[in-house]
Amino acid sequence: MRKTIIKKLLILLGTLTLSFGLLSCEKEASVGDDLIGTWYMPQTLNRHTAGKSANDVAAHSLNAWNWSMVVTTNSNQALIDRMADSEGAISISGIVDDEIKFMNGWLDKESGDVSVSLSNYNWNTFGNHHMDKPKIGAYMDNFSYQYQDSVDIFWNDSTGTYDTFKGWWYSDYIGIYYQNDSYIEIQDEFDFTFDGKTLQIPYQTFSVDDSTSLTMGGTLSHATIDIPANTPTEIFTYKGETSFDYGTWAINIEEDGRWVEIYTWEDPYDSSGWSHTYTDSTIAEWELEGDTLFVTYHYDDIWVDAGDPGIGQGTWIYQVAYSYKIEGSDLSLTNEFDMCPGGPYCIEWFEWEYGLDSGSLEEFKMVWGLEFTKTPAQRSREFRGPFRNVIGRFPPYSLMK
Repeated sequence: MRKTIIKKLLILLGTLTLSFGLLSCEKEASVGDDLIGTWYMPQTLNRHTAGKSANDVAAHSLNAWNWSMVVTTNSNQALIDRMADSEGAISISGIVDDEIKFMNGWLDKESGDVSVSLSNYNWNTFGNHHMDKPKIGAYMDNFSYQYQDSVDIFWNDSTGTYDTFKGWWYSDYIGIYYQNDSYIEIQDEFDFTFDGKTLQIPYQTFSVDDSTSLTMGGTLSHATIDIPANTPTEIFTYKGETSFDYGTWAINIEEDGRWVEIYTWEDPYDSSGWSHTYTDSTIAEWELEGDTLFVTYHYDDIWVDAGDPGIGQGTWIYQVAYSYKIEGSDLSLTNEFDMCPGGPYCIEWFEWEYGLDSGSLEEFKMVWGLEFTKTPAQRSREFRGPFRNVIGRFPPYSLMK
């Protein structure tokens, strides 16, 4: 009788153990099963993809474009937005008439040293547009001073030596590049003030030669982003930049651990609806560890060693750790990267770069927030018209592969 009871208990325990094991496996499998399948995300045309062709976008993984920066400060701050157009203008007249509206300026609050660079072209897209007017570039600071130097001008055959010229030289200058490749530069000590955000130049005139001159003056301020105290705030974000679709991403999450990213771009060719469709893909590997989804990219590379003739070959490994959330037919992936993991010097540099008060910056990080759905994205209304009309919206860029 005792043996029978023990045997029944063993059978019961074994059955319970097997049941819990099956439930556990089913639970783990259900998490993986929820992820497996195809997920879709429209790609908006944003500050990261602007100026890029469909081929440029497709040649990278989706997390190369869809990121934002997030900062947290311990007091209310006005962060300099160097990607935005400055406010105001510096007027130029005389040998050329124009307005300078693009500025990069820096202030060292400890020493009081300031330096400012100016341009009448947006240098964030400096090489992407046709030169339809003279390009103006200028620089000024308050810590470099005029100095006298001698410069070799040309070889004098009669004396067998170089003739030299002694003159005064300045770090402050304004240069003008004309469409015919001629160039004029004025070096002088400019009168200006700069408080880290606003440049003020009283109107002043400089002689170019006996008959021509250049006058400049005005006020130009950096655009700023308000950062409320103790509130993580997105800056330079890809979100909400524009409503234009720039193709779609799809990720195929497969049972065998393959992660396939597919970028699709469709160019309507004419009003009849005939179109060209371009696709490109990136293959990676995925795995789950607890609540973290790891995606690992492998990039093969071949290089030539010029110093010691030969060919090298290797593989670069890049891994992204996402936290994820599934709600119905929606998938959210989030990855965060601390921009300053190594100590206070990095924080201090970002405070200087973005015009923040010393000691105010608590955190500076990059965030990838990717939103997918099971429903394929529809073609954008922006790109349903004739192709020639569409490409006119982006004249500097080639959208063709």
